[in-house]
Amino acid sequence: MKTIYRLATGIAAFSLLSLASAAMAQDAAAPVDPAVAKAAKAAAKARAKQVAAWRAQYGPGPYPDEVETFAQARQEELRGYYRVLYYDGEHNAVLNYERLGLLSMELGYYDDAEKAFDGALDRIEAFYNKDKQAEKATSATRLEVNKDFKGEPYERAMAYYYRGLLYLRKGDYDNARASFKAAEYQDTVAGDESFQSDFALLTYLQGWASHCAGDGSQAADAFEQAAKIDAKLKAPGANDNILVLTELGTGPVKATDGQYQEKLVFRPGATMPENGAIVTLGSGKTTRAWPLTPAADIYTQASTRGGRAIDGILDGKAQFKAGLETTSALATAVGSSFAQQMGGNALYAQGIGAALSMFSKSVRPTADTRMWDGLPSTIMVGTTRWGSAPAPAVGKGKKAAPKASLTGGAWSMPPVSVSYRQDDNVLDLAGTKPMTANAGKCGIVWARSRSVSTLPPEAPGNNAKIALARKRDKDVWAKDEAFRAKLR
Repeated sequence: MKTIYRLATGIAAFSLLSLASAAMAQDAAAPVDPAVAKAAKAAAKARAKQVAAWRAQYGPGPYPDEVETFAQARQEELRGYYRVLYYDGEHNAVLNYERLGLLSMELGYYDDAEKAFDGALDRIEAFYNKDKQAEKATSATRLEVNKDFKGEPYERAMAYYYRGLLYLRKGDYDNARASFKAAEYQDTVAGDESFQSDFALLTYLQGWASHCAGDGSQAADAFEQAAKIDAKLKAPGANDNILVLTELGTGPVKATDGQYQEKLVFRPGATMPENGAIVTLGSGKTTRAWPLTPAADIYTQASTRGGRAIDGILDGKAQFKAGLETTSALATAVGSSFAQQMGGNALYAQGIGAALSMFSKSVRPTADTRMWDGLPSTIMVGTTRWGSAPAPAVGKGKKAAPKASLTGGAWSMPPVSVSYRQDDNVLDLAGTKPMTANAGKCGIVWARSRSVSTLPPEAPGNNAKIALARKRDKDVWAKDEAFRAKLR
C-alpha cells in the first residue's frame, strides 16, 4: 500500500485551486470583477473534481491537503511518520505511535517520543488490563478481522521498555520502574493466554530504577531475580551511577505459514555483522572503555512463550514446538531464515515493507503480519561509576560501615562513544548518536547500531483491502475521525 506516498501528488493541485478561492474571500461586499468571478467559478469546479478524484482514491478521507496541514506543524524529519499516523487512524495507531516514538528518540526529539509512546501505551493498557472485565473483553474481541493493532507480547513489552528509558533520562525513577514492570507483564499475556515472563532485562531494569531511587532492598530483589533468569546479568556495583544500553542488528520478522497462510510465524531479522559493542566514556587520561554484556535477544522473546519455543500463532493461540523446549534448539531448527534468504542487509536497504509485500496478496485476516520493524536483534547492557567517589569507610575501632550504596554528588555526563564489533574486529559502523543524560543520582547512555531512519514511514504488513473496507464503515470512519481530531 503506497497511499501516503501518493498524498503529496494532490497537494500541489490543491494549492493552485486555493488561490482563486482566496481572491473571492477578500471582500464579499465589494463589487466582483467578472474575470475574478470566472476564475473562482473555474477553481470551484476544479476543486470539486479534485475532491471527487480523492474520494475515489482515498474513500471518505482524509485528503492530501488535510494530511499535509497536520504534518507541516511537525519536525521535518518526522513528517512522513506523522502523515501515516494521521491517515491510518486508530487501526494502526499503536504501531504508528511506536515507530514514531523510536525515530523521535533516535533524533533527539524527546517530547515527540514521550507523547508517541504514551499514545501507544494508553491503547495497549485499555486492551490488556489486568482486571477481569478487560480480560473478558480481550478474549471476546481478539479474533476480529478488522482489529486495531496492539502487537505481540514482545512488541508491547518493548514499547514500555523505551518509555522506561525516557523516564530514566529525566530522572523519574518511580515511573521508570513502573514502566519496566508493565513491560514485564506484557511479556506474559497474549490474547486470553498467560505465561511466565522470561525477559530478564526488564527485571534488571526495575532493579536499576530502584537502585537510582535509593531503594536498595527492592533493587537487590530485582537483580537477584534477573540473575535467576539470565546468569549473565550481574548486579551493578553499589555506587554505579551510569547505565549503558546498546541495541544491535535488526529484530524479528513476521510471516505466515499453513495451507491458507493462516498461521503467524516469526523469523530472525536480517543477518548483520555486529555481535558486540564497546562503550568509551571520558577523554584523555579519564578515558574508560569496556565491553557490554548481551542482555536480551528479541527474536527469542518473539518466538517463545514463558521460555518455551513456539511453532507459531494460530487463531490467536500459541502452538508450541514438539520436542523443542530451548531457544538454542529453536535457533538451530530455524536454520536459513526468511530474512536471510532475502539477502543480508536487504530489509534495511529496500525496506521491510517491500520485502514482505509478497504476503499481502495471500494473507488472510486471521494471520496479521503488521509488525514493528525497527526493533533490534540484541540489547547489550553495562553499568559503571562516574563522578565523585563514595564516602570513605569508618576508621578502626568504630562500628562497621554499612554496605556501600549509591551516593549523590555533583557530576556531569562525560563524552560518550560506542564502537561496534564482530567478534574481535572493530566494524566501520557509526550507529546512532548516543542519547546521554544524567538527572538525579544516575545517568543513562542509549545507542543503536542500526537507525530506523532508513525505513519507510509506512509499517509493513498492512492489508490494503481491510484498510479500505474500514473506511467504508461509517462507525469505523467516525472513530478514525475522532482520533484525528485529538491529534489536531
